[in-house]
Amino acid sequence: MRSMKPWPRAFAWFVAIAAVLMLALGLLNLVINTGMIGSWLPLIVLMPWSLYLGVWSLRNQDKR
Repeated sequence: MRSMKPWPRAFAWFVAIAAVLMLALGLLNLVINTGMIGSWLPLIVLMPWSLYLGVWSLRNQDKR
């Protein structure tokens, strides 16, 4: 299986920052809008993976 190459630095930063902001929005929406699960659950479930990939890519820039 081929290993994934790191993303370009600017894109990795964009993904990491967007993931943090979306996680914060999802947590805020969880507190404010508890009744509508569809408005916050996808953000809380999907954004940690994006954050992980962005940080992984930034850490492995030298392997590119």
